[in-house]
This record gives sequence, C-alpha cells and structure tokens, in this order.
Amino acid sequence: MNLNLPDQVNLYDEMRKQAKLHPKRVILEEPTGKLTYNQFLLAVNVLSLKIKEVTVHEERVGFYLPNVIAQVVALFALFKNEQNPCLLNFSMGTQNLMDCIETARLKTVFTSKEFIKVAQLTSVIDEMEKKVRIVYLEDLKHGITLTHKLKGAAEAKLPSLKKRQQKEVILFTSGTESKPKGVILTHRNIYANIKQSLSTVDLTEKDRIFNPLPLFHAFGLTVGAVLPLISNVKSFLYPSPLHYKEIPRMIGKDKSTVFVATNTFFDHYAKYATRENLATLRIVVAGAEKLKKNTYDKYQQDFGVTILQGYGATETSPIISLNTPTFSKYGSVGKPLPSMNYKLDKVEGITEGGSLLLKGPNVMKGYLIHGKGFIPCGEWYNTGDIVTIDEEGYLFIISRLKRFAKIAGEMISLNKIEELALECFGKSGFYAVSIPDQRKGEKIVLFTTETNISEKVFKKFIKEKQMSSLYIPNKLAFIEEIPALQSGKADYQALTKIAKEEA
Repeated sequence: MNLNLPDQVNLYDEMRKQAKLHPKRVILEEPTGKLTYNQFLLAVNVLSLKIKEVTVHEERVGFYLPNVIAQVVALFALFKNEQNPCLLNFSMGTQNLMDCIETARLKTVFTSKEFIKVAQLTSVIDEMEKKVRIVYLEDLKHGITLTHKLKGAAEAKLPSLKKRQQKEVILFTSGTESKPKGVILTHRNIYANIKQSLSTVDLTEKDRIFNPLPLFHAFGLTVGAVLPLISNVKSFLYPSPLHYKEIPRMIGKDKSTVFVATNTFFDHYAKYATRENLATLRIVVAGAEKLKKNTYDKYQQDFGVTILQGYGATETSPIISLNTPTFSKYGSVGKPLPSMNYKLDKVEGITEGGSLLLKGPNVMKGYLIHGKGFIPCGEWYNTGDIVTIDEEGYLFIISRLKRFAKIAGEMISLNKIEELALECFGKSGFYAVSIPDQRKGEKIVLFTTETNISEKVFKKFIKEKQMSSLYIPNKLAFIEEIPALQSGKADYQALTKIAKEEA
C-alpha cells in the first residue's frame, strides 16, 4: 500500500484543522486538568507569541520538561513559530545533557520550577545555566499580557492565511557508546508514521490513548502527543511511567482503550493491576524490548488482555512494524508498515538472518553529531538489528548487532543466552552482558534477579541441547533490581559497568 503524503507538512496546521472541526471536544487530559481543542489552540497561540519574544532568531529551542499538557502546548507553539524543539532527556546524566546542548547549539532551554523541585534537579539546572539561558514556564505565564491574549484569541478565530514551513523535531539517543546523537525528524516524517500506523491499526475517534511515556521518547511524542491532536483521538498524559500502583488505576478511571509500554513496565503494572482496571483496553502494544512469554501469558490469563508486540526506532519516527488484533503472530514484531522498503544485509559470523536496512517517508532526515554537525541519513537507514522475515512477511528480531559477543572468534547472541536461561529455569529475570577478556576476547556475565539459580544446572541444560559451550556464561551474578532506563528498557550500559567493576 502506498500512502499519498504531501511534500510539506506543518503539524500546527494539521492540529488547527482538527481544532476547527471539533472545537469543544476534550482532546488532552492529565491528572490535574484537561483541555478542549478550542482551549488548546488558544493556549498554543498565546504561548507562541511569548516564546517568540523570548527566543528571537533562535531556530532551535530546548525543552527539559515532564510528560504534561504544558509541554505539548509549548511543542505546538514552536511548530506555529516555525522553530525546532529539541527534547532533552531528563533521565540522562549531567554530562550527557551538556553534550546534547552543545550538539544542538542551544541558547535557550524551557523548563518548570515545580518539575525541577519535585524531581530534585537543581544541581543539573545549575550546570545547564553555565551553557544556556534557562526560562521557566511559570515566569513565561506571568509575563503574558492582555495584548497577547487578545491577539492569540483573534488568531484562533480568524482563518489561517499563512502556510507554514515544514520544520523539525530533535530527539537524542542515549549515547551508550559515545556522546549522544541528535536524531532529526521532520514534521513530514512524524506525519507519515502516524498515517502509516492508522492504515494498519483500526484506531477511531472513540479511542482513548493512555500515555505515560515522556515526549523525549519517540513513541511518547508521536503516538502520545502528536497523533491525538492531528487525528482527533483523546490522549491522557501521565507524568511518569514509574508510578506502578497508580497507572493501572488511572487507566481504569479514564476508561482508556489504547496503552503502550515495555515488557519491564508491564511486569511492574501487573503486580498492582486488577482485571477491572484494564477492562476497557482493546489495543495494548509492547515495544522497545522483547515481550517475554510469562508477561504475555500473565496478561492473557489474569486480565484478559492480549499484548501485541511492535518494533521501532527513534530514527523511524518511531514505528517500523506492528502486530494488530487482526494480523498477529506471537514471537514476531508484526509486519513492516506500508510505504516502507526493507532489505537484509548479511553480517560476517552470523548465520541466521541479516542486518535490517530501511527506507521510507518516516525515516529521519539525519543525525546531529557532536563536533561535526548535520550528517544526512542517506538512502538506507541501518537499524543495527539482526532480523529474519518469514514467508508471510512477519519480522522476527534475533538481536541487536551490539548485543553479540565475539568469543574465541565466534559471534554469540546475548539475547539467545537470556532466552536459554528462561527456558531452563522457567523465569525471565535474566540479563546478559559481555566484558573484555584477555584470553578469549570477551566473556559473558549473566545477571539475574532470581534466587537459588544454579550455574551447574544451566551448564548441564546447554550441553543437553547440544549447543556450543561458548553460550555458557563465565559468571552468573545475582542482583536485587535491574537498573532501567526511563523508557523502561533494561540499562545494559549500567549492568556492563557493574560487571567490569566486579571482574
């Protein structure tokens, strides 16, 4: 299927079209309030005027904010101003944040006094102020005059005669191997990914999305914030995915029908959820990490919810493939979205599958590299994932290319070791990393949150399966809690650091 996409898109203009069609519809909600389209459009118009005064001639503007309505208003205010928001990850370390600011050459960063106080980030702000001007939304609000309000109201009521230019959004990678990279997504990239998704999943104006993911996370941005406003689908914004007790209760209260999270988060929510909490959910998708069978089974048995696995990357705005309620195959991440082309490149030392390369309208414009500037994407984007695709077109992820260890010259999948441990012990709390080894090049440390796990039993299990002894971890280490990223993925960088310190 080919989608008819315009060459130029401005997401403010797309939002405004829906706002004029459905002015009184509640479109955004959070625990402390909600906005109709009319209220949202007015807030955007007024704030855009004030932001423009504060950031004269600044093409890129930084946001350091939680997942709240105020950030979405500010985001669309920049779209209206034809400025480019750079969404900073507040779970990053201070040095990584400084690198992001330098990479994007930011002069101004917007944040919130209340957020900084609650999140205890004063020391981070002190460091940021050495590089950029910090502007608090609370101060900006106090500076709004009657003139701003009247002009904003007039703009909301009068026909929009200006056709705004297509601009960009900049998100940052975590920088696990080097300094963070800026991923440049055009408005058209994000718009295309929304249209691709809506042509695949039966989402209607009666649906209600529950979004606890921060907007610096590509899925939180595209599906949790932009899709609702340009497609007339209500979104409930929740400030943190880490509130495991509250989120199931809030899903039930909102009567949400669409929910997306990671396997790690689903595990935590299941400890506190009831069948009643999740009764209205009809589309539930797991992404960012592998959906484990015990999580899948628990949601089906305890809550009557089928979790569908999807797959994406920041560089693809972010959705690449999805299982749907109609077309689904367990273990796969679904079929690639319409209007995407793909190919597999063979990787030396890896016999199954190949490295997935993609091109399509949702693939990024390019990277911002620290010290180098803009690097265009090129014809194909290499995901760095080793995958197979079956005869029906379903995509199966074998591993990240970075999630292989080279031991005695052989490529050993760390994901495969985790799967073997799950198969052996019937539990999923296993996380494999590799660290340097003078004798064999690399060695494997398998972390587990499970007690009473026997290395001897696992070694025997691998031998009985007639697999290479290179799949036997050098060490099986107990850890009380697996460090996690804000996105919900296991923080393998932190685990690798622990493994090196204990080696």
